[in-house]
Amino acid sequence: MVVSSRKIKRVLLITPPAFTFADNIDINPVPPLGLAYIAAVLEKNGIEVKIVDSLIEGWDNRVVIHDNVIRVGLNFDEIKDIITEFSPDIVGVSNLFSKQSENAHAIHAKVKEIDKNIITVAGGAHPTVMPEKVLSDNNVDFVIMGEGEFVFIDLIREIEGQQRFDTLDGVGYHDAGEIRINPKTSFIENLDEIPFPARHLLNMEKYYGLNASHGERRKRKFSPIITSRGCPANCTFCSAHKVWGKRYRYRSAENVVAEMKELKEKFGIEELMFEDDNLTLNPKRAEKIFDMMIEQKLDFVWDTPNGVAAYSLNEALIDKMKLSGCYNINLAVETGNQYIMDNVIKKPLKLENVKPIIEYARKIKIKVGIFLVIGMPGETVEQIWDSFRFARELKIYYPHISVATPYPGSVLYDTCVENKYISETFSTDDLYIRSFSITTENWDGDKLQQLLQEGHEYLLAAYFRDNPIKFMAAHLPKLVVRPLTLMKKTFRMLKAAKGKG
Repeated sequence: MVVSSRKIKRVLLITPPAFTFADNIDINPVPPLGLAYIAAVLEKNGIEVKIVDSLIEGWDNRVVIHDNVIRVGLNFDEIKDIITEFSPDIVGVSNLFSKQSENAHAIHAKVKEIDKNIITVAGGAHPTVMPEKVLSDNNVDFVIMGEGEFVFIDLIREIEGQQRFDTLDGVGYHDAGEIRINPKTSFIENLDEIPFPARHLLNMEKYYGLNASHGERRKRKFSPIITSRGCPANCTFCSAHKVWGKRYRYRSAENVVAEMKELKEKFGIEELMFEDDNLTLNPKRAEKIFDMMIEQKLDFVWDTPNGVAAYSLNEALIDKMKLSGCYNINLAVETGNQYIMDNVIKKPLKLENVKPIIEYARKIKIKVGIFLVIGMPGETVEQIWDSFRFARELKIYYPHISVATPYPGSVLYDTCVENKYISETFSTDDLYIRSFSITTENWDGDKLQQLLQEGHEYLLAAYFRDNPIKFMAAHLPKLVVRPLTLMKKTFRMLKAAKGKG
């Protein structure tokens, strides 16, 4: 890589189009706060910035790739035209998911087709955990690992000046034909120093009114918001600590509420989506945020689509959540078996504490959902059924169930490689939550897929038993169009679920 010293005037930041399934579109466009944060820092330093979210800008564009897979978003020629017109000095491409890496690399290639002197930067979770693989593509000049806001500015200053890239924390680059990786050793200490995301560079109107945006929204004008970073938990399936670190860092309540006011005054936002992994990990700080929302009559409705830790909640805090506008809580429960929780997933949660939290939230009219993960190595078929039974005990009939997926950077990935639980042909293209890519001595992918189907049927049957009228009302369209089919399916579910608890 040869990067000549020059003044950086323009930076283009791009979210790539995304692969999904034609019969089950599992991608939800939301404003890309990661790029908006970086853009805000760049603007503060006098650099002209453009953000292109290829997914939302081309939301109605579907291209068949193969079988049941489609690509949604702007096509690459359209992206090439945008790059040519803006004429940036640097193009940064966000790559959050390994399964989408092909689309990110296609954009890097388009950049170099236009002008080999345009500098390309890869960021996001995938380049963070697999920097060498990303840099094996010679169209990628730099990788920024983890938080990118201040490192991006440091990189620009080195490009403009001494080009001492070896001094940059968490940056990968090419050096005389060799790939060099500077380990990530530090994270931003004072999150209040980061300017609010540059939402004015996003086409916010295009996100409003979609059927689903990380779940169903109650208000048309919504926005995600992030109030903290880092997670001290050691969940073995998770690689988020590679991006955000393990130490919990949080913005002050005053800083968070100031952003909320901006959202209301500048953008007319009515609904918030707290995307933190740990919104309530510091209960006193969370309570202060909710108190300020109440006192200042901000009048948002909000939920936690990314989940919150059940072990950080108490009744007093849930009361404040309700009064400040919370209508839905998603709890990251993960499993219904305490042994698996303690010894396999290693999350610091006692299941006996979950039910009282859910019962109290429901008592004050807050909806509750849970996340479950099935198919962890070391988990037996019976222990998987404990998770379905626990959801049934909680009267949560539609839990969000993920199939354990070996994301690079996670303990789960290392375990699967060491024990050959994934095939030698395994690739990052297999990394999505319905890939069934793990095989252990207790089950294989086909068995796990069967268990997932049986678990769903078991919970639907439980819903029918507990609330037959609500069940029929929820399935009214099918009842009207195909009454016999629905009745047969219902009886089949009841039969299949018999004896499972």
